[in-house]
Amino acid sequence: MVYKWIKKLQPVLFPSTCRLCRAAGLPGLELCPTCRAELPWIAHSCTRCAIPLPRDIGITICFNCINTQPSLDSCTALFEYRPPIDRWIQDVKFAQDLATAHLLGELLAGKTAVDSQERPAIVLPVPLHRKRLSERGYNQALEIARSLSEKGYQLDPTCCRRHKATSAQSDLPAGARKGNVRNAFSVSGPLQGRRVLLIDDVMTTGATLNELARTLKKAGAERVEARVIARTGHKKR
Repeated sequence: MVYKWIKKLQPVLFPSTCRLCRAAGLPGLELCPTCRAELPWIAHSCTRCAIPLPRDIGITICFNCINTQPSLDSCTALFEYRPPIDRWIQDVKFAQDLATAHLLGELLAGKTAVDSQERPAIVLPVPLHRKRLSERGYNQALEIARSLSEKGYQLDPTCCRRHKATSAQSDLPAGARKGNVRNAFSVSGPLQGRRVLLIDDVMTTGATLNELARTLKKAGAERVEARVIARTGHKKR
């Protein structure tokens, strides 16, 4: 109860300021309306892998997804991976900037359905291996996902774990990423017939998210979707 009152009073006592132009921010958001609108939002993308697509074409699934049939049933990205979003994600992952993780989480929550009929049974932030978690001190995907719990989504970061210590995907060429995460995850709870929503910071080739989706479906999940903060516009070579 006290926490709820503090949260309600915080915007009044400590009004937000836009982190980009220093103007008055939107309630609970470190962005003013103009700067928020000018972020590199993705207007049209593939519904399976979230790769940005030209607005003037009618297709909703890219040719790569038609040919490969990814394990993910759908994926949505908020932004293209370019300034200032790329810098914010780097700050979250490598500079312990949890305030920015909260901002990105609020932006994600603002674009996620509130209707209880559309909610997945479980929200799963992409897990880190215990070694990486120990080095970083937190899971950036979990920190971003926390804002969804305030909209009634059930976060369950323990239903799946990353038992294989893989190389960082960002250090590998596209062709090696799928093999790097193969069989890296294991499910620790019943998922039969359940719908799972994965949360992550950035998607490049989709290897990690699709391997996680494959593992979850093998354990009985009926449908696996993903929401990510940013999507790169090309495959890393």
